[in-house]
Amino acid sequence: MFSLLITLVFTQKGLSQLNVVEGSFVHPSIMELNEYKHEFSLLLAKLPEDAIESTSAWIYAPLFTYSAKYGLPVGFNLNGSFSTNIITYEARAGGQWGYNLDRITFAVGFDVAYWYGKLNNFGFNSTAQGWQGYFNLNLGIAFEKFTLTLRGESDYLFTLTQTADDIVTTSSKNISAGASFAILIEQPVWKDNYMTLGVRFNYSKFYWPAWAVFPSWDRYFFIPEVIIGFVL
Repeated sequence: MFSLLITLVFTQKGLSQLNVVEGSFVHPSIMELNEYKHEFSLLLAKLPEDAIESTSAWIYAPLFTYSAKYGLPVGFNLNGSFSTNIITYEARAGGQWGYNLDRITFAVGFDVAYWYGKLNNFGFNSTAQGWQGYFNLNLGIAFEKFTLTLRGESDYLFTLTQTADDIVTTSSKNISAGASFAILIEQPVWKDNYMTLGVRFNYSKFYWPAWAVFPSWDRYFFIPEVIIGFVL
């Protein structure tokens, strides 16, 4: 993964004349009023072995996401996304405020998300749903040919309900679910078409995309992710 990032960053030629900030999506740039950006991305996660010991040693859970953001006055923007891995769906919406200092941009934001999952295969008849809040801090750096974004995020679980055969097995409220740190690079790969490559490291009690195999143990897990995105 890191070798691919390095290759993309240092082997592109003839692209420096493009405005990499305008073409990036994840980078916390100050958007113009009514400006609209969107991206399609794929996320691959590696789950801890003891969380899925009843199924297999490691499971990769692909998550497909459509994300968008809309520019507001004085450095604010609205953002939202819709994600799914077939059995689970999440809708997220929130806002962000940024401050630009030459090639460096700082931004803070907060999102609220609702997710729902249903599994009625492989001997399971289960559902799960929850509300979560995400507070994020972002640092974006614009280089000549690419942008680098560092993003830290805290995850707070407002509610969580799980059922098996219509019987409630888990009902939790107001839990500090964990935190994550992401490193993301964006740059044009051909003409003005931009690609996002990154990694995210989660330290979490509950990872909603894998709720069906995630245990209810009250401890944190380390879950790395690879992110691949295309700015639309």
